[in-house]
Amino acid sequence: METKPKIGFLPAAKKSEDTSDVKLFLEYVKKTYGNDKDIELVVPDEILFDEDKIIEAAWDMEKDRADLIVFVVGSWIYSSHIISAANELNTPFILFGLSDKMGNGNLGASLQIKYVLEEMGIDFKYLCGKIDDKESHAKIKKYLTAAWARNNLRNRKIGIIGGKCMMMYQTQVNEFDWKKVFGVDFPQYDTAQLFTEMKNIDEKEAGKIADDFIKKFDKVNWELDNGDKFDYDAVVFQAKMFLAFKRMKELYGIDIFANKCMPEMTNKTFGYSCAACLATCMLNEEGITTACEADVPAGLSMYILSLISKDKAFFADIAKLDKQKKLISFFNCGTAPISMADKKRGISMWPIPSPIADVAVPYEYYTSKMEGACLSFELENDRTVTMLRVGGNSDSLRFHVCRATTADRDVREGEVYGIKWPGFGIVIKNGTQKFLENATGHHYSIVYGDWVEELENLSKILGIKFVFDE
Repeated sequence: METKPKIGFLPAAKKSEDTSDVKLFLEYVKKTYGNDKDIELVVPDEILFDEDKIIEAAWDMEKDRADLIVFVVGSWIYSSHIISAANELNTPFILFGLSDKMGNGNLGASLQIKYVLEEMGIDFKYLCGKIDDKESHAKIKKYLTAAWARNNLRNRKIGIIGGKCMMMYQTQVNEFDWKKVFGVDFPQYDTAQLFTEMKNIDEKEAGKIADDFIKKFDKVNWELDNGDKFDYDAVVFQAKMFLAFKRMKELYGIDIFANKCMPEMTNKTFGYSCAACLATCMLNEEGITTACEADVPAGLSMYILSLISKDKAFFADIAKLDKQKKLISFFNCGTAPISMADKKRGISMWPIPSPIADVAVPYEYYTSKMEGACLSFELENDRTVTMLRVGGNSDSLRFHVCRATTADRDVREGEVYGIKWPGFGIVIKNGTQKFLENATGHHYSIVYGDWVEELENLSKILGIKFVFDE
């Protein structure tokens, strides 16, 4: 993975025109983007006037793995100068028209080029403004983030552990479509391979990870009044599973995990009677994107959000609705990285509620018991968050994105899934109905912050639909 996005600026002008603004623009770019430690800048030493030189420079930027190229129209130019170069590119690009001078013709030339590119069916983003137009440069950086994310999706491997979970059709995808659009691969592994790797894990190493993990919790509920309990060995077991996942990542070059936990890991008949809740938390906390229930779209959604935000993400189930408050409550057993928690309200560990051991198990194998632990916390309230789920296949492939505000979950006393598992509530400004109508399943991924524009840019670059709610 390229650690930071690379942007190329390609300034074009006509020799017979005033090029002073283009020179000033180049100086501005070198001073701002060139001194930005989070961006790598590629820019020619001088303004380009000839069509062949412009095409060659664009090719060189593409060969140099620029994530985004910005064609800067700084004077009146022949439209073919940009159109010919753009027509040869696979790299996303922006057409930027400087608009400072009335008589220079650059704004009109950029609009002419824009129209022709649109008629040719070439996808790009058009911007115009003054040299130091802050709004335009903010949009350039957001588009750069999206273009960088697109390149860093290419050839990622989503390791599916197990198979489709509990008839959840929406957790699987048409691999032909998704490979074509996102560039990702879908290697699949049996749960037995993970169990085999666990046998080779060093006990002391796992114990140290378990000890460090327990220290992160404000309260550990080792035993409850209803008889549910877990012990220290269960946490060590999860640490072993965490290390086994990391070993599989190393062995097979996996970037994202979509793990089918139930019933193989949760029922004694099929596995170890211990779900992967804590191990999944540890993986996501370490930055190894891991989704439950073999949910491929959830895993990719989490990965995309992490790429764009450079922060942790987790997915949770849509669980409960309060239309009057415009509130939807979410929960999930283990995907949440604990660094997202509201530390003021604390982080706790609980025995896993017993009955879920037998989901998807024939009645004759029913045990009504599962060992191990899960965690619980809330997100910080009144935070802007962005939610994403990638849905569909072929022509229906789309991003469903929601900008919302965090709030307390609607949890009744004794509601196990709202108390003993991590989750959050979100308030949707325009109400919940449209969001639920547009939903592409019951799992959604979430990050702190407003990343809607970056996701819209990414959907444009990928050529898929963008559905938005707030």
